[in-house]
Amino acid sequence: MQEINFNAIIIEASAGTGKTHWITEEFIKLLGEENPASDIRKILAVTFSEKASIEMKTRILEKIYKEIFPKLSDHKKVELENAILKIRISTIHSLCRWLLKRFAFYKGIDPFFTVIDKRESRIFFYRAFNRFLGDKNSDTIIPLLNRFKLQFFEKIVFSIIEKHPYTTIGTPKGELTEQITSITRYLSEIVEKMKQELSVLDFNDLEIMTHNILSETPEALMILEDFDEKNNFIFVDEFQDTNLIQWRIIYKLVEEWLSGYGAKAEAGKPYGIFLVGDRKQSIYKFRGAEGNVFDEAKKVLNIYCAERKLLKNYRSAPEIIEFINDVFQDTYPWTEEKLSLGLEVKVPSCIEINLIDEKYNENAKDKEYEWVLGKVFELIDSKKQVWDKRIKGFRPIEFKDIGILLRKKAGKKFPVLERHLKEKGIPFVVPGGIGFYQEQEIIFLLSLVLSILDPSDMYSLWNLSSSVYHINPDRVYQWRDIIKKKELVEVIEEVLSELNFWDGLSTQQKANVEKFLIIIEEWQGSPLYTISRNLRTMMLSDEEPKADIFSEHQNAVRVMTVHNAKGLEFPAVFLINIEDGKVNITEEKIFYRKTEGETPYKFILKKEADEEYGNEFKKILEEEEKRILYVALTRACQYLFISGIKKDSIWIKMLENFQSRFPATTVCKKSIVEEKTESVKYNKKYLFKNLRFAGILTSYTEEKKEGLYHYEKTILGDIAHKLMYDISEGIIQDKDTYIKRAKFYMKKVNFEKNKRMADILRNIYETIERIPELKKISEKREDGLSEVPFIIEVENKIYTGFIDRIIIREDVCYIYDYKMEDYKVERFKEQMDIYEKAVKKMFPDKDKVKRYIVFLKSGIIKEI
Repeated sequence: MQEINFNAIIIEASAGTGKTHWITEEFIKLLGEENPASDIRKILAVTFSEKASIEMKTRILEKIYKEIFPKLSDHKKVELENAILKIRISTIHSLCRWLLKRFAFYKGIDPFFTVIDKRESRIFFYRAFNRFLGDKNSDTIIPLLNRFKLQFFEKIVFSIIEKHPYTTIGTPKGELTEQITSITRYLSEIVEKMKQELSVLDFNDLEIMTHNILSETPEALMILEDFDEKNNFIFVDEFQDTNLIQWRIIYKLVEEWLSGYGAKAEAGKPYGIFLVGDRKQSIYKFRGAEGNVFDEAKKVLNIYCAERKLLKNYRSAPEIIEFINDVFQDTYPWTEEKLSLGLEVKVPSCIEINLIDEKYNENAKDKEYEWVLGKVFELIDSKKQVWDKRIKGFRPIEFKDIGILLRKKAGKKFPVLERHLKEKGIPFVVPGGIGFYQEQEIIFLLSLVLSILDPSDMYSLWNLSSSVYHINPDRVYQWRDIIKKKELVEVIEEVLSELNFWDGLSTQQKANVEKFLIIIEEWQGSPLYTISRNLRTMMLSDEEPKADIFSEHQNAVRVMTVHNAKGLEFPAVFLINIEDGKVNITEEKIFYRKTEGETPYKFILKKEADEEYGNEFKKILEEEEKRILYVALTRACQYLFISGIKKDSIWIKMLENFQSRFPATTVCKKSIVEEKTESVKYNKKYLFKNLRFAGILTSYTEEKKEGLYHYEKTILGDIAHKLMYDISEGIIQDKDTYIKRAKFYMKKVNFEKNKRMADILRNIYETIERIPELKKISEKREDGLSEVPFIIEVENKIYTGFIDRIIIREDVCYIYDYKMEDYKVERFKEQMDIYEKAVKKMFPDKDKVKRYIVFLKSGIIKEI
C-alpha cells in the first residue's frame, strides 16, 4: 500500500476549554489563499444539534470575513460568497437525509420523503399497538398478560421502542425478553408499512437506512466514491454524544480513505477527519450515546491517529476550577484530565453548599427554595459583578445571567419551585419544559377541537360549558358548520378571536397556543377523524415539551435540566435538588450492555435479569451520573450555589464533604419586597393573566412565622374562595350558574357526591343574596380587585400570598378576608396587619386602610 497523506485528529476537549474556537481555527487553516471557495466546498462538519450547528457556522463565517475575505480579489470574493451559501455544517440527521435523498433509488425509497419528529413517530406506534391488540393475537398476548397487567405490558413494550433502536437490534437474553422483543419488532414492521404508505421517516430510520445503504447494498462503493470525490475533510463535533450507529456511518464514509486507494490518495492530496468531544460529558446514554466510542475510533483509525487534550479552562473562576478538580480527584478519567486556569482576567467568585438535614417533605423543599431564591435576590440587589466576554468588561449581574439547574423536572418538586418563583416575582423561563398537554390553556383547546370534530364527545362539550367562557352546545354546532367550508386551524383561530381568548395570556401560554395551532396546521388536509385520533393519542404523553420561549435577550432566570444546559454557561449557577443525582433502577424496564462484534448490545428485561447483570448495568448508570454532575458544575463561571436534602445519592456523597469548606451563608433579605410590589399595578389584566386557567384559585397566606395563623386548608374553603372570585369577576350572576360552578369544582376534586358540602355552598350564595352589604362587597365592580398577589417583608421575614378582596373608594383601601367559620376577629389581627402593610406598598397614594373579616357561612362582617 502506498504512503497516503491522511490524518485523523482526536481532540478530547474538557469543559470550557474553547472547543468551538479550536474547530474554527482548524477549519480556517484548511482554506488556502489560492482558492478558498473550492476548499470550503470540500469540508463537511457534523454536529450533535441544530443549535451547535448554528454556533459553529457563525464562528467560522465571522473568521472568514475577518481574516480571509479582505485579502481576496473581487472575483474570488464573489466565488467565496457563493460557496459560503452552501457551507456544509449540519447535524448527523441532516447528513443522513441528504445521502438518502441523493441515493434513494438504491434503497427503493421515495426521494421526496419527509422527516417526522418523535411526537409523530409515537403516534404511529400507538396505532400499531392498538391494531396489534385488535388483531387475532390472543395466543401471543394472553400468556404475557398472565404475567403482566395490560397497562404494565404496554409500558414495557414502549420502553423498548423508546430506546435507541441500536440498543435493541442485538441479542435478547431470556425467554420473556425474546417474547416481548418479537412483539416490538412486529409492531415496528406494522409502523414501517404505515410510514412507507405516507412516505415519511423518523430520525431513527434516517440512521438505520443510511448505515444499511453504506454497508449492505451492492451500490455502496459508488456512493462512497461519490462522497470521496466531494469531500477532503470531516469534522465531528460533540463526538461523545455520538451513538455507535452514527459513528459507523461516519467510519464508512472515510473507510476508503484508510485503504490508501482512491483519487485523493493517488494524487497525494491531504485529507482527514477531526473528532472533537469530551468523554467526561457523555450524558445521553438513553439516546444510545457511548462515551467509549473514543476508544473504538482510536482502534480503527490506528496508525493515522494523533491525540490531543484541551485542559485549559477559559470559562470558570480559579475557585470553581479547583473545586471541580477536588470533587473528581479520585475518579477516572478526571484523575488524568484535571482542568487548569485559562481565564486571564481576575474575577470575583464564590461557592456555597446548603444541604438540609431533614427527610424530604414539602416544608424541606420550601426551606431550600427560599434560600435559593433569597440568594438570587441577594446577587441582584448587591449588583454582583460579572465578566462579560462580549464587551470585555465587568457589569452588574442580571436575572438572565442566572441558571437554576435540576437533575430532572418530573415529580412533585418542580411545581413547588415554580410556585416559589411566581410568588417571589422572579422573572423566569423554562426552556424545554415538559407537560405541554397538561397545561390548562391546552386542555381547553383540546376540549374545543375535539368537541368540534367529534359530535359524540360529550365530555369535551361539558368541559366547554363549564369553562369561564360558558360555551353552550349551540355555539359548537355553529362552528361545526363553518368547518365544512374552512380549514380546521382557520376555524379555531376565528373561535379564539371571538372568545377574546388571547387577552390576559402570559407569554408562555401564548407560545403554547401557537405551538398547538402549528401542530393542527401540520395535519391540514387529513380527515377530521384522523386529527381527532391523533390528538387523543398525543394527550397520553406527559413528555411533550412546552413551547420554547427562550431568548438570550430575555432578562429572566433560566430554569432547566442539566441535559438542557449542556453547551451553555452562566455567570451564576444554582444546582438544586441534588438528592436527585442518583440511579433509580426501579424506573428501568430493560437492562442492556455493549458487547464486541457486529451485534452491539445484549439486553434483557429487568424481571429476568440476575443480580450480576443488574449490578453491572447499575454501575454503568452510576458512572453517567458522575458525568452529569460534572456537566452541571462546569456551567458556572463565577458564582456557584448547591443545595438539596441530605439523602442517599451519588451527588450527595460526592459533595457533602465540601459543605464545611463552602458553607451556606444566611440570606440577606433587604430589597426583596421592592422586586414584587413595583410590579403589582392597579391593573386587572396583569393580576389575572396567570389565574385565568388556574383551576381552583386558592386564597391563602403562606406564613413563614410558626404559629402565626393556622389557615383552614379544606377543599370546602378552596371551592368557596373560587366561587367568590367568580362572583366578583361577573362569571356568576345568578343562582343556577353558581350551583353549576360549584358542582364543577366539586367534581374536579372528586367531591361531587358530597351532599353536605353542596348544601353549605348553596347556603353561602343564599346568605350573599340575603345580606345587601355582603352582596355589595362580593359583586363585580370597577373599584374592586380579587385574589390580589403580594409579597412583603416584616421584621426580616418574608410573607407571600393572595388577598381575597380589595375595594378602593376615594382615598381608602378596604381589605376583606373570607373565612368559613365564625371566630374571634382578634385571632386574625397579625395576619391583617401584614395585609395592610402589603396594600400600603401596592397603593402608596391611598391615605387609609380598613380591614374586615367576612364569615361566609353566617354572613357576618367584622372590622378589625
